[in-house]
Amino acid sequence: MKTHPYMKVIAVACMGALASCATPPETRKMSVSASPRPTSSLSGQVVQEVNSYRRSHGKSELQRHPGLDRLAQEHSEYLRNKRGTFGLNGSNVSHYGFENRAINARERFQMGAISENVGAANHPGQRVAPVLVRLWSESKGHDANMRNSWTHTGVGVVVDNDGMVFATQLFGSINESHYANRSQFGTQ
Repeated sequence: MKTHPYMKVIAVACMGALASCATPPETRKMSVSASPRPTSSLSGQVVQEVNSYRRSHGKSELQRHPGLDRLAQEHSEYLRNKRGTFGLNGSNVSHYGFENRAINARERFQMGAISENVGAANHPGQRVAPVLVRLWSESKGHDANMRNSWTHTGVGVVVDNDGMVFATQLFGSINESHYANRSQFGTQ
């Protein structure tokens, strides 16, 4: 489990076929003017499934963020390209580069806190989203990420030629503090 409030890494742990990063987020909201990806896409299905899971636990739905989507998609593509090279026993997931994704989310999208779930599923068929959410819900850290008071999410999903699915879900909350928005006041 990795905690990354305001770009400070506290701990790292990987769990078998899945890995997670969590941090208690800030819960301020900000609207994002961009159309989400179609819900028929695999990434859209994952967002729908996570939001359904959140609703079943009394949590509000996450708003899709196009910048977080791009960061998540890039990481999922990285996982596919580096398949079998992470950790013990050729694990297919890693948080490699998370610090850079967190910095990008903070600086480019004003996220005060950021976290991620990554996963790989071997031949889940048409049930990619339910399989990923079930696997994440069975892990304390991943489950905490899905249930925390985040406001935004981004998802990237890649399916390899043999049907192996790689997924990254970033969770974030907009930081509306004076410090986070300092660039609008001419301070760098």
